[in-house]
Order: sequence, then structure tokens, then C-alpha cells
Amino acid sequence: MKHYATYSRSQDCFPANAPDTFIKCSGCHVTAEDGREFIDYGMGLRSVILGHAYPKVNDAVKKAIDNGVNFTRSNPYEGELKELIKSIIPCAEEVKFGKNGSDATSGAIKLARAYTGKDIILIASENAFYSQHDWFIGSTPVDGGIPWEEKSNTDKYSYNDMTAGKFKLSPMHIEKFIGQNDIAAIILDPSTVDITEEKLQYIRDLCDKYKIIMILDEVISCFRYDISGVQGMFGVKPDLCTLGKAMGNGFSISALCGRKDLFDLGLRGKGNVFLMSGTYFSETTGLAASIATIKELQDKNVPEYLWKLGQDFSDKLRRAIYKAKMDKYMQINDWMPCNPSIQYATYDDKFTPLELKTLFDQEIIKQGILMPYISLSYSHTDKEVSQTIEAAEMALATCKKAIDNDCVKESLLGGHCEAQVFRRT
Repeated sequence: MKHYATYSRSQDCFPANAPDTFIKCSGCHVTAEDGREFIDYGMGLRSVILGHAYPKVNDAVKKAIDNGVNFTRSNPYEGELKELIKSIIPCAEEVKFGKNGSDATSGAIKLARAYTGKDIILIASENAFYSQHDWFIGSTPVDGGIPWEEKSNTDKYSYNDMTAGKFKLSPMHIEKFIGQNDIAAIILDPSTVDITEEKLQYIRDLCDKYKIIMILDEVISCFRYDISGVQGMFGVKPDLCTLGKAMGNGFSISALCGRKDLFDLGLRGKGNVFLMSGTYFSETTGLAASIATIKELQDKNVPEYLWKLGQDFSDKLRRAIYKAKMDKYMQINDWMPCNPSIQYATYDDKFTPLELKTLFDQEIIKQGILMPYISLSYSHTDKEVSQTIEAAEMALATCKKAIDNDCVKESLLGGHCEAQVFRRT
């Protein structure tokens, strides 16, 4: 089996008819090695928010390249981006850059443990991914090579169980659980839950009461939901937050932001924390891309555009699902219309949700749509949405036929069924 740089790009995360290799991308369109062209909704694992090969970003990067990309000490881009982030992100008293989201979230965990002197991290069970590092991967089924001690230091809570001031962690209320354990931090990725101000404030209040560090993983939500992230939308400030993905429009850049007293632990003579350090962390192309991206997001008010386009997309796809009588099997989650998703369900135990997703993905690929998930960009327009809905209507008709004839897996899938990244084999 071919080895891929990223698990979620591998062949078992796509149907068999998906192109393996792309050679060109522009805006929201991509061209495969075999010549097929697609409207892209994956957008570089949600990192490309303006559009592929976006001219203003590429021009900024080319200018940076001409002056050298990796200096022996700092460079002007690092200071400029740091001040720009501080002016946008409410909790950003200090900022430190990395190259991917895992750098930032793992840095946040390290600071939380050093500050509190405690080890256990509470993660939301609804969140699919936080980091490639041991503190998180040890909580997944693919935990080979990770010491038991590290696995035992991560526990899960359910964000969606929090209603009317009650937040349950089966079999115990989360507050009781916190009182009986040495919790260093509670971390939440707001992009995969029905985020509300009430629930977010409840976590903030718990952290204040028990002197726990609150971490918001805004790698996906920041710049997409709002320029200032979920914390700016709701006015609930975490102790630390992490940024990435849309921050550089596909270029490699991430950031850890937060309280100065926490960051001071990474200084000599303070907390002896070796915090986020790497040869390429101040490499200029990612920094220049991020400055250009954020300024363009501000100038064009891109989050507002994505909210409007996302709501239109969701409404039209929902109507298509109901028209095809597929609403028992597929639902649109648009808690935040800028970040909609499709939820697949098993009905009458005829097939698995992944089998249905594979069939739907396979059929829209035939119509020139690549949509492993829905990541809208500033380059998507009403034209692309209309083309996508037309393709979805055809795919839904095939799915309904398969369900009525009880033959999804047996006769219609053109190859393997898609699989989850985190699974035992």
C-alpha cells in the first residue's frame, strides 16, 4: 500500500474512483494527473480559505523568497505577523509560531501542565483530532508506540452533554470528576460541536473555579467563523488558543496564543519549558503568506461571505436530500453555516454510514465534484454551488435506488468502502 504524508489524504479515505494525484489547482478548481477536473471542497484539508494559488498571497510569498527564506536570527515578517495576531485575537498577549496545528496544541498542553503542576488533559469526545503527538494519539485506537503513562493522562468529556448548566461525564458529573483528579487543562475544538456562548462560558467558569487552563483549539474555527475566532464571537476568552489552517491559505504556519504569564514559563529561569522551537518555525514563506492572507480576509470580509454562501449551500442541499427522500439517512449540520457538514446515518441496518458516504462521494466524483467534506472558500461562488447541487441530486437518486433495492455494498460501490483514520486493523 502506498504511504501518504497525511493519513486523511490516503486512498482509504476516498472512494476508489477518486483521483490519487493532483497536478494543478486554481481558485476552487483542481486538475488531476489523469486530466480530470473537479470543483474542490476539500481545499487542502480546510487550509485554503481564499482559494488555491490566490494571487495576493502568492505574490507576497514570491517577494519573501527573493530575499531568502531562512535567516540565522529573526526576520521582519515574524514581528509584523505577531502584532497583527495580537490586534485580532482576544487572548493573544503573546504569540509563538509553528508549522502545523499539532505544534501549537502540544505547546499549549506543555504550558498548562507546567503552570498547574498537574498532568491530566480533558478533551472533548466529539472532537476528531487535536495533535499527532503522544498526549492525544494515546487516546485513540492507533496508540502503538505510546507509553501507558502518557495514555493515562488524557481523559474525555462530552461537550454535547452540557445543557442547562449540567455538564455530564458518564458516569460522573464533570465537576465531580475534576474535583477528584489532577486536571491541568480542558481543551475544546469548537468547529465540530454545536458551540454556544452558554456552554463555552460554563467551561470558562469551571476552569476559573478549579484553576485549570482553558485551551481553545481554533485551528479550524478562527478566520472562518470570525476573524477573531469563536472567542471573539462570544466574548469568552481562553487562557490559550491555537491557530492554523486558514491562517496561511495553504502555506505552512500555525500559532500558539495566550496569557503572558503562561508564555513566560518558556523563558530561561522561569519554568524551564522548552516551548515550540524548530529550524523552520520562522521560515519566511509561511509568515509572509499569513500576513497577506489575514489582511485579505479583513479587507474582503471573507467570514461574512462564507456564512452567506454556506447557508445557501446548506439550504439547497437539504432540500435536495428531502426531495430525494433521503432525509432518514443524511442530514445537514449547519450550526455554523460557514462550516456545514453532512451526517450519515444507518436506517433499518441495511448498510453502514461509511458505505453510504462512499457511494455518495463516488457518484458526485463522476460529476466532477470532489467533496470529502464541505470546506467553502472565498473562490467558491453561486455558480459552483449550483453545479454541486445538480451533481448531488444525481448522486442522491443513485443512493435512494441502492437503498430501495438493498444493494449499496454488493453492486454499486466501485471498490473499497471508505474507512476512518483512527481505527484498529
